[in-house]
Amino acid sequence: MSGTERDLDETVAAARHAAERAADRAGDVTEDLVDEAGDRLDDLGDRVENVADAVGDVMSDVRRSATEAVETIGTQASVVAGEAREVLDDGVAYVKARYREHPAAVIAVGAAVVVGVCLVVKALTRR
Repeated sequence: MSGTERDLDETVAAARHAAERAADRAGDVTEDLVDEAGDRLDDLGDRVENVADAVGDVMSDVRRSATEAVETIGTQASVVAGEAREVLDDGVAYVKARYREHPAAVIAVGAAVVVGVCLVVKALTRR
């Protein structure tokens, strides 16, 4: 083998060795990047899970509050309806008692109320 062939073989071997080192280094860097991306993906998954849990908690709170509000409104409506029924019964009893005492006065007041309501409705429909 001549000196040129030896130099060429050494150059090829050096180039091959440099390429192998570059490939190893690229593999190491790629492996590090893949590990880093996996870690970041895991972190992102954890964050998404935390956000989903928080949204679920908020939705549960909203649902619970809405249910409580509906129950409260229903209870209050029942109480108001009961009280209105009592007031109506008291009013009817009062009118009946007055009618027995003064039938003409009750009829006159009733007629005046009907006329007054009609006038108010007529005035409102003109506007």
